[in-house]
Amino acid sequence: MPTSQQPHVTLRRLPAALLCLCLTLPGWAAGASDSATRYYEDAAARLARNDAAGAIIQAKNALQRDPEQLPAHLLLARALLKDGQAAAAEAEFEAALRLGVNPSEIALEYGQALMMFGNSEKLLERIKADGLPLRLRAEVLAMRATAQADRGDMRAAVAEVKLAREADPRALSPLLAEIDLALRSRDSARARQVLDTALGIAPGDARLLHLQAGLLQGAGDARGAMEAFNRAIAADPRMLDALVGRASLLIDLKRANEALPDLERAAALVPREPRVAYLKSLVYAQRGDTQASRAQLEDVVRLVDELPQEFVGRQPTLLMIGGLASQALGRGERARALLELYVRRMPGDAAGRKMLANIYLAAGETARVGDLLQPLISSGDADPQALTTLAALRMQQRRYRDAADALEAAARLTGNPGITAQMGFARIANMQPDIGLSALRSAFDKEPGQLNVATALSTLYLRRGDLRNALAVAEATTRRLPSDPAAHNLLGAVKGAARKPAEARAEYTQAITLAPGFLPAQLNLARLDLVEGRADAARQRLAALLKAHPTDVQVLTENARLELGAGRSADALALLEKAYALKPADPTVAQELLALYQKLGKPAPAVAVAKQLALSRPDDPLVLETLGRAHLAANNLADARSTFNTLSRLPGLEPGQLVAVGRLQLDAGAFREASASAEKALARNAGLVPAQILQIESEMALGDLNRADALLKSFATRSGNSAEALRLAGDLARARQQPRDAARLYRSAFDKAPSLALVLRGVETSFQAGEGDRAVSLLDTWLRTHPNDLTARSALAESHFRLGHLADARRLYEGVLAAEPANANVANNLAQILMALNDPGALNAAEAAYRLAPGDANVLDTVGWARARSGALDIGLKALREARLRAPESREIRYHLAWVLLRKGLRDEARAELQGALNSTNGSGYDIEIQNLRRELGV
Repeated sequence: MPTSQQPHVTLRRLPAALLCLCLTLPGWAAGASDSATRYYEDAAARLARNDAAGAIIQAKNALQRDPEQLPAHLLLARALLKDGQAAAAEAEFEAALRLGVNPSEIALEYGQALMMFGNSEKLLERIKADGLPLRLRAEVLAMRATAQADRGDMRAAVAEVKLAREADPRALSPLLAEIDLALRSRDSARARQVLDTALGIAPGDARLLHLQAGLLQGAGDARGAMEAFNRAIAADPRMLDALVGRASLLIDLKRANEALPDLERAAALVPREPRVAYLKSLVYAQRGDTQASRAQLEDVVRLVDELPQEFVGRQPTLLMIGGLASQALGRGERARALLELYVRRMPGDAAGRKMLANIYLAAGETARVGDLLQPLISSGDADPQALTTLAALRMQQRRYRDAADALEAAARLTGNPGITAQMGFARIANMQPDIGLSALRSAFDKEPGQLNVATALSTLYLRRGDLRNALAVAEATTRRLPSDPAAHNLLGAVKGAARKPAEARAEYTQAITLAPGFLPAQLNLARLDLVEGRADAARQRLAALLKAHPTDVQVLTENARLELGAGRSADALALLEKAYALKPADPTVAQELLALYQKLGKPAPAVAVAKQLALSRPDDPLVLETLGRAHLAANNLADARSTFNTLSRLPGLEPGQLVAVGRLQLDAGAFREASASAEKALARNAGLVPAQILQIESEMALGDLNRADALLKSFATRSGNSAEALRLAGDLARARQQPRDAARLYRSAFDKAPSLALVLRGVETSFQAGEGDRAVSLLDTWLRTHPNDLTARSALAESHFRLGHLADARRLYEGVLAAEPANANVANNLAQILMALNDPGALNAAEAAYRLAPGDANVLDTVGWARARSGALDIGLKALREARLRAPESREIRYHLAWVLLRKGLRDEARAELQGALNSTNGSGYDIEIQNLRRELGV
């Protein structure tokens, strides 16, 4: 655990003897009717009987009565997916995610729904493989590989497949994905090699036989292909792809009449399949029936047009046949649109490029922006207009390096300072600040009247601490534009940064004299008032601006800052939310609102704001860090890991920044990636102590204790056996299950540099060594000199609880809760202690914790268990089902759920949950209770 972190104390284990106590609590009717639960249970039974339609109806009935019932949303999603309603299933899976289902619970099914519509970007964002069981991990990684390939990132796709095969070498899905990647790369030899491996595992699998047929057909072995298609269809007569493939082969062999029965069977399976209609058009064309062929082409166009365009755009086959059919029917614009998408999707396909080039030629468009223009740039024949137009497109696509290269070529041809400036901005966006700054300065020196260039230059110089150049640029701009208020405002800002407030005020005042309504200068004057300690003047100025401009985002934001500085968080929040609603794409507003949400403990809206911000600025390091931290605060660890990993790959990060990113990766559980970040930092600065510490901690987290030990010995020698070296040695001893050695090392580290983090490490290792009384002594000693440390007081309460000192634990938790009434974690722990004491107030305490954190799995477990033990089985069952979906790995939750299910008479479901509890390694205790429940269930 990094030293900067303090543990989040949550009680999750109650002594077995205490659990045996029975609660008799008022306030809940034992026979309370819950119609939503009854509908849910009926829907579950119907789905188990493969009655997807009936399950959908009953799940919807349950949700009508309880729209927030998480299990019902999930059951409805599964029923919809089974019924082929992918879009509706996707919506329900997302509803379940919003309500807090653990992503691992739905990873494969949600991914299948997304894949049905080719939604690769969303799949990669939402479906993670981290922490999944090996079999499921292999399936999800294979799915992600296909999605990576769909979006054109073949390197990432290959990496995902490799991980999938490592997770489960005998799983077919990774092999199928690898075959697909080989075929996309036109590596038929690799595809055949992997296919042979797969057929060795499952020689009769219809999917593999279909792929074998396609490879044989591509190699010119029509007879072998036909035999393989026949075997595939015999293995699975309802396999659409095999029927379509055999029909296509028969058409190529001029055996159209034999192809038609396969196409009719395919049409019966999927009545609205564009590929079938296109192949039928070819059959009728071979027969000479032009009218029937045209009718089928019209069906192709209609079917493609009726499909969601987002889906069509991800399907090369649909794009190609839709383009061909549209062109044959004279729908040139539609053909062009589809083929443009096809070329974008399949840039290496020569046929698609030739077809699209012919359409452009027929339309008289000899130069087109996009991928078709790239050969011109490579040959050096592109004119400046084409280059700048291409650059504009590349900037929109956030391909900043390509944009900068095109603009640099255009600038060489023309010498235009405006183009040079654009190139500078593109270089800066591509994380090349030195080159960008040089280009901007060159453009400015040629034409000082470019105010946007002057502003960017001055800002860059100020960030580098180069006041001399910042002033030179601002003053030159003001001399060139003496009547422009923005020029004077810029000079005022630079003067303010140079700690010349009187001169800054003069420039702001001049700007307002030139343009009385010029808001930037008025806001800068208010900021200057605050800097000079004139808070009342700033408030009056900003209040007047807010009255005059109630919907101006800058005015709202500045007023929010003022309120926040005065400690009025609620007023600041209202102002920022209004500003964000007016302009959600404004990065300043978004970041300030996000920071305030996090300060106020509102993780869900913070994540929503951060996601929206990242959509508009996906390559901004600060935005990515902000998004990752928001995910961390909301406990979305897979999303946090993905975001931080993206951040670590950005070019231009300094060693210190890499360490900061690595520490975030470590916090998010991306241990291997954290180690890589440390190594990159050390490659640039071998003596960087924080990078050395990060590297050692990462190796420990990965479980490579020998490597960690070697690195630690070297670090201890270099640092003179510093407190950090001793702390790391304690961590290593703890990882090696040597708690007494760890406790001794933590004490030595504490003697050199006292901290609560070291105390808490000592507490945990004391318990591991069977010396719980020593843990209490450590905390008592710390609290004597730090009496207001609530984290330490909470840890002391937990220590007393673990020792069975329930009265002491209760007293301490009640004290912490009095100081922090909104602390849901403490409220939940207190409720568990009251349950252990069989105190009638336990249920009220659990309900209070639930009101503070209704989406927390531990809190849901506590309140559900308390409700069920009080006799309210139905309402307790609802909470426990939600807790289990949010934390499916928890042994305690699954035991509680199994216990209640058995009391409800749902024995099969109870057995499944009890088996999950038995298999779980997350949690301890309950051994006696679980064995008793096993006997009751006959497991």
